[in-house]
Amino acid sequence: MSIESALRELGKEIQKDERFTALQAAAAANDADEKLQQQMQELQLISLKYQQEAEKGEEASQERIAELQQDYQKLYSEIMEGENMQNYSAAATKMEELAKYISGMIGLFFDGQDAETCELPAQDCTHDCCTCGGCH
Repeated sequence: MSIESALRELGKEIQKDERFTALQAAAAANDADEKLQQQMQELQLISLKYQQEAEKGEEASQERIAELQQDYQKLYSEIMEGENMQNYSAAATKMEELAKYISGMIGLFFDGQDAETCELPAQDCTHDCCTCGGCH
């Protein structure tokens, strides 16, 4: 099997994984959430207004900038507290963990570790072997 074939097989397995399907479902729920989509548009508008004000340089109203920052932070917090966004964030975190695992394992293979038996060091590894006696 070629490396490309193996990568494509890995891609298929990733897309079958429950973490991947959970992320896809959470993204679809976010897309279908009209309130969330409206909030996201408002957030972009606030960001644009902030950018326009900041581009005025010394003529920019610091009061207006502070107001826009406060509006942005308030709306951002509301968005992130929403159930759909929390579900999406949790699913995205699990996918990031999977990606780190895959990357870490590939790193071990590149270091010459035995692909059949190598294991990633514990998450609390300090890379200072005096703390645990080493990873191997």
